[in-house]
Amino acid sequence: LAFLRWDEVPTILVTILAALGFLSTLAILVIFGRHFQTPIVRSAGGPMCFLMLTPLLVAYMMVPVYVGPPTVSTCLCRQTLFTLCFTICISCIAVRSFQIVCIFKMASRFPRAHAYWVRYHGSYVFVALMAALKVVLVAVSLLVTNTSPTAHVDPDDPKIMILSCNPNYHKGLLFNTSLDLLLSMVAFSFAYMGKGLPTNYNEAKFITFCMTFYFISSISLCTFMSVYKGVLVSILD
Repeated sequence: LAFLRWDEVPTILVTILAALGFLSTLAILVIFGRHFQTPIVRSAGGPMCFLMLTPLLVAYMMVPVYVGPPTVSTCLCRQTLFTLCFTICISCIAVRSFQIVCIFKMASRFPRAHAYWVRYHGSYVFVALMAALKVVLVAVSLLVTNTSPTAHVDPDDPKIMILSCNPNYHKGLLFNTSLDLLLSMVAFSFAYMGKGLPTNYNEAKFITFCMTFYFISSISLCTFMSVYKGVLVSILD
């Protein structure tokens, strides 16, 4: 049986990249925590920054569940916890881009709606609703697909059996990432609308760049999935 092992080059590369991402995200989180009361951190989102960065830390820590022979518990972690963390992060980006562009217009044109948005913490309610919706989507995906480890033949070498969590990972990945793609499109649209804002609000430009990079990586991932069928598909389970 073939599966990802710790002594293989792809696993080492993924582990190094995840470690670098974890350390850099942790450093940003610590800096924001130490300077939480400053205007810069407040203008960047304040508590929303911690809600955005904490799921990323959890996602980077998920590398061990993708290495070694998959079990029912590791398969559930792959298909639930990681994708939920990513949805929380990207929903924070989407609501942040909305606030950058539209919150001032809402305050002037719809003062009552703006008052409700502020009073009932509309940004956090939106993130909570997106997280709940993602839980429902993941639950449906788990019900219609197999979550137990399954062995299938390597198309490049019939003598090798690849042990993976979900033999239908193409459909499952597309279904689970549909909400993330929609949120990224929303974030990109609002951020692009704010490209003409003053320099003090250039956060919209960074969001536009990040969402463009996300689209490119998603296209690359789909291309990789359609061409490659080997043991590295375990990373996509």
